[in-house]
Amino acid sequence: MIITIDGLAMKKKEDFYQNIKEELDVPEYFGNNLDALYDFLTEQPDRLQIKFLHYDRMCTQLGAPFCQKLLKVLQDADILTIIEEY
Repeated sequence: MIITIDGLAMKKKEDFYQNIKEELDVPEYFGNNLDALYDFLTEQPDRLQIKFLHYDRMCTQLGAPFCQKLLKVLQDADILTIIEEY
């Protein structure tokens, strides 16, 4: 499964988590934090790939520390991450 996250639409962290909820069909009790994301990702039987468009813009809007932690979570969860800039 491949999901695409467009960084231009990520104005705040809540936008990112809402996008994740919609793309991955996470349960209602999903917490809007990176620990919850890691837990969810590591419980999935299917191989997942995440493609980021306009990643630099997303980092500007959400903050570089958040984006660095997000990439670490994806790496630790063994999620193939593709970053494309347009």
